[in-house]
Amino acid sequence: MQKPGDCSKSGGTVLAPGVRKLVEDPDFPTNGPILIITDGDCDVFTVPRDHAFLVPKGCQLPFRPKGDLFEMS
Repeated sequence: MQKPGDCSKSGGTVLAPGVRKLVEDPDFPTNGPILIITDGDCDVFTVPRDHAFLVPKGCQLPFRPKGDLFEMS
């Protein structure tokens, strides 16, 4: 089990299908921003609307985010 703030890679999460489903959902506001919470060990994807990422302090995404990047401790 990983401890908080441990950025070692132990797997990966495929976030693109979930983001796509949210963007295409007619019940989600078309101008609603998306907050993506991840440990940084995820697939490479793009988000076609306003968005931000929230990751544990010291962890990085496997790509350069176009949205804001916030860290939590």
